[in-house]
Amino acid sequence: MKRALVVLGQSQHAGMLRAVKLLADAAPRHGWELGYVLAARHPVVEASGLRDERITYLPALRGWRRSSARLALPATVLRLARCARRADVLYSCTLSSFPYCFLAGRLVGRPQVAHVYSSYENAAPYRKHLLARARHVVAPSADSLALAERALGGFRAGTRAHVVYNGMNVAELTRAAEGPAPATLRADGVPRIGMVGNLDPRKNPPVLLDAAARARRVLGRLRVVLIGAFRDAAYESEVRGRIARLGLDDVVTTTGFLPNPFPAVRTLDVLAHPALRDPFPLALLEGMACGTCPVATDVGCDGDAVRGAGIVLDPVDLPAQLRLAIRLLIGSPHIAAHLGRLARERAVDRYTLAANVDSLLDIYAEMQVRRGPRTAPAG
Repeated sequence: MKRALVVLGQSQHAGMLRAVKLLADAAPRHGWELGYVLAARHPVVEASGLRDERITYLPALRGWRRSSARLALPATVLRLARCARRADVLYSCTLSSFPYCFLAGRLVGRPQVAHVYSSYENAAPYRKHLLARARHVVAPSADSLALAERALGGFRAGTRAHVVYNGMNVAELTRAAEGPAPATLRADGVPRIGMVGNLDPRKNPPVLLDAAARARRVLGRLRVVLIGAFRDAAYESEVRGRIARLGLDDVVTTTGFLPNPFPAVRTLDVLAHPALRDPFPLALLEGMACGTCPVATDVGCDGDAVRGAGIVLDPVDLPAQLRLAIRLLIGSPHIAAHLGRLARERAVDRYTLAANVDSLLDIYAEMQVRRGPRTAPAG
């Protein structure tokens, strides 16, 4: 059995942990098992179902350029290198953890892959996280891969770059979606539009609130559901202030983190993803697999995923377009239902867990072949 060591500095990232758990469940069928190195214990980790005996916690595994982290950097890299001795491949599933993987992998002679899930507004994050040093780069869409390559002025000779679409275990997701929704989301006959994911500026919840407030003046009845948690207290305060100013206190429900968000997603008539930047969000695909009508900004790969099975919004005129989409879909529920059926077919046909896992594990195998047989370092 070959072993990949998954390194993640953001222990609170529910979507990322869900993706890692899907990979972990499928990996043994391909002759692989996963071990994990995470920054800290967190309720989201406990809820993810990852096997605790395979998790090593390294608290300094974040912000490697901060003064405090630099002081701890040698010890952190050495500890990670000790974990890496038992692995065939180091898998940095977020860009921020790649510097640690790169340095530890160099120490013990293990290949590393950087998975660039996020897209950034400028070149600085790609450069400061040493992506230019990566020999293997994975991105969830051609758009996000091209963005990273442009930011670096091109990948260096010999770098292997891959696009691996996110994937889902649709059967498991369907079973999970049949569970009970939170009591606050019980059916009341009022149409609902919502969004799913970490509630942060990149996901752009304020534009949904503004569009819903305006659409409500025409529609009369409408509920907005924000499924997920705020990761920043100041930003949460800002958004809640906006809810109050728009007079939406009795309209908006925030669920906080849900270990199983799918019953809540099924209560929505429309799933909005008004992101400013997002290469290919798993939450959007999962919502489509639940049969919820999607509305998404044409950024990253979102437009390609939704086009023909939902409504694609031009980021140049996002607020007005989102407002019109809400009015159309909530005002014509048969259209929303039809698009929801098409969205499920699209998700099930194109974005399977099997394709995602096959692609990632093929990359792991390629890394092994290019490196040669595993050898233990001296000492």
